[in-house]
Amino acid sequence: MVSPVIATIGGHKVFYLNVDANVGVGSPNKPDDVQLVQFGYLAAAANNTFSAADRAIFAAVVPGAPYSGAPNDPLTIAIKRHQAIRGGTQDGHVSVMTGNFTYADKTGKHSFQLVSLINNIHDFLAGGYPRLDRHPKCPPALAAQVRSFCTF
Repeated sequence: MVSPVIATIGGHKVFYLNVDANVGVGSPNKPDDVQLVQFGYLAAAANNTFSAADRAIFAAVVPGAPYSGAPNDPLTIAIKRHQAIRGGTQDGHVSVMTGNFTYADKTGKHSFQLVSLINNIHDFLAGGYPRLDRHPKCPPALAAQVRSFCTF
């Protein structure tokens, strides 16, 4: 289940939403976790720092759509493209964030992919974060989970 988590980054406390299990190829793909990642790509599609071609890939992801985990699923394609843009591990899934939201691989230290997606959501909601549930395109399972821990 999607859950709130606070990390210390650069000496500051930062509030993020985290997935309970990995999302993507060969992953558990729990409904609200999938919906959080899908919503992250809705937000990324609106971010003009990505190329038009990348935004089109992200825009093909529909929040709340069933996710097959297949290589040709729009969410799989978006995850893999996002990983190629970011560098770091290229494994086809969005991982659960741990520790201080960074990991190291053979190419160096990286932030988890979900950090980027949540940052896009934060910008997309323009002051409405973390209340994703108030956005008209927030899918039901994700909205219910956000409401369960947001009482403001």
